[in-house]
Amino acid sequence: MKHLASLFLLSFLLCCSCSQQMDDEWKPNEQLPNEPETHPVGVSFSRASLETFAEQGITEIGIYVYLTDSMVYGKNLPLNNGDIKVNLPLGESLQTFVVANAERLVDTDSLSKVVVYQDAYAQKPVYISEVTGFTSDNSVSSLKIELKRLVGQAVFQPKETEEELNAITRFDQLNVTFTNVAVGYKVKSKECIIEDVTVSTNLSTGFGASVYSFPTIKGDSRTSVDVTYLKGGEEVNRIISPLDTGIGFESSKRSTVHMKITDENYLDEPWSLIRTVAYKGVLAHPFTIEVSEF
Repeated sequence: MKHLASLFLLSFLLCCSCSQQMDDEWKPNEQLPNEPETHPVGVSFSRASLETFAEQGITEIGIYVYLTDSMVYGKNLPLNNGDIKVNLPLGESLQTFVVANAERLVDTDSLSKVVVYQDAYAQKPVYISEVTGFTSDNSVSSLKIELKRLVGQAVFQPKETEEELNAITRFDQLNVTFTNVAVGYKVKSKECIIEDVTVSTNLSTGFGASVYSFPTIKGDSRTSVDVTYLKGGEEVNRIISPLDTGIGFESSKRSTVHMKITDENYLDEPWSLIRTVAYKGVLAHPFTIEVSEF
C-alpha cells in the first residue's frame, strides 16, 4: 500500500511538471508584437513628364523614401501610366526622391550617402527629382513629383562631308575620350563623381561620339576631348594634345565640338612623311564649339 502511494505521488508530480512546461511554451492570451501601421501614398507625374518618359523608352522608375537618414522604402516600380502607390509608415516625417534611366544606385540605405550612377559609357539621359519632404498621415493621399533631366551632353562631330568620311583609308576607328565627366551624383549634397569616359566610334556613326554628364558648371573641372586613331584595332595615330574645350556640363545643354579629323595639323605624327615639323602646329581651321539646348 505504501508502494502504491509512492507511485501515485510520482505520477502527480510528473503531470504537474508537464502542465507547467506546456504553459511556458503556449500562452494563448499572450499578444504578439503589432505590425507597424502603414499608409498608402500615391506618386503622380505631369502629362509632359509621362510623354517624355514614353519618348525615351522609360518604363520604370525608382522610388526611395527615408525617415531621417535611414531608408524605409526603396524599389524600382513599373511606370504604369503614372498610377503608382507605395505603402509607407503612418504618421512619420519622411523625405523622398525619384529617379529614372539610371544604371545603378549605391549606398541607398542612407539619404546622405546615396549616389546615382550613369551607365558605363554615359549614354543615357538620367532624370532625378528634388528631395521632397512630407508627412505620411491621412491628409496626404498623393505626392506630385517632377523629374528633371539632370544631365548635359558633350558631342564630338567631325567637320568632314559624308563623301570625305567614306574616302578615309588610314584609319577605321576613333577612340574619343571625354575628360572630367560627372558619372555619379550624390542626391543629398548634389556633389558629383568625376571620371574620364572613352567612346569608340567608326564610319557607321560618322566617327561621331557623345556622352551625358551630371552638372559640372559650378565646379572647377572642365572637359577636354582626346582623339586616338585606330586601324584593325591597333593605334596608328593620335592628336597632339586633348582639345581644350572648356566644357562645363549643365542640365539640358549640349556642347558640340566640331573638328576636321583628317586635318594633319591636329596629329601627333603626320600621315605624309614629306610634311615638315615646322608646318605642324598652326591650324587654319581650329575646332569650334556650338552650344544648344535639348
